[in-house]
Amino acid sequence: MDTESAFAEITKDITDGNTDCIGRKVLDIVSEDKTPFTLIKSISLLKVVNDFESINAVVDILLASLPEDEETKLQIVTALNGLEMPTIAYGILKNMPKNDSVNRLSAICLFDMEEYESALDKLNNIETMEISDRILLTSVLSSLGEHSEAISNAEKLLSENPKSYDVCSSYVGALMLAGRNKDVVKYARAALKNKTADANALAAFAMRVSGNIKAAAGYASRAIQMDPTHIGAMETLGLCLVEKGEYDKAKIIAGAINEISPGNKAAVNIISYCNVHSA
Repeated sequence: MDTESAFAEITKDITDGNTDCIGRKVLDIVSEDKTPFTLIKSISLLKVVNDFESINAVVDILLASLPEDEETKLQIVTALNGLEMPTIAYGILKNMPKNDSVNRLSAICLFDMEEYESALDKLNNIETMEISDRILLTSVLSSLGEHSEAISNAEKLLSENPKSYDVCSSYVGALMLAGRNKDVVKYARAALKNKTADANALAAFAMRVSGNIKAAAGYASRAIQMDPTHIGAMETLGLCLVEKGEYDKAKIIAGAINEISPGNKAAVNIISYCNVHSA
């Protein structure tokens, strides 16, 4: 059986609830195919079933066979961090020549490791800041308690990119962490005047972070009706389902996200929240 067919069989096993055999089947695949992205996909499937012993075995194989090519190595780092392995990802980055791409990914990993001061240092070393870097900067500043600076940064970015869902949600997050809950609700309601998928997804995000799970799920569902591929709305709906104890439905949402955007961190966030919430 070829690798893709073997993965398809494993995916079906997971869907059907036949999880006891997943570790063995994945290890059979990687014994024959040790290409980096086969190993990454193997880790992602093992995370769904919480087979940590097999995950460690596959990670060891991956680290022992890292390619020399920098671009491929950065793709591996991005995937590992998306799979909630920032420490392992950052360990690879530390041995790479420093440039904007390496500093950018280092900042992301360090943020996820809750090393906020170090993340800020890496961001400050980026010569050409991208929108995603400035969004991360807002999150880092908020996490360091520099709320006025975080909101100022978010407002400037918002003035330049008023229609970006990621920028808008970053602004909402900065307001929320600063304790400005009323401003969060006010902003989300104003955004709804646009009657777009992004506007509803933003309202869903704002309602969820402010604790109104029922409203959040409603807005997220409406956004998905408008745009069935809206990852932000799908993530919010998945997290709301977890809050309601509907873990199987949440995992279906995570699976749908992975189909649209393989390896997207939103899917991992939902699965991880399921595991924590159901424990």
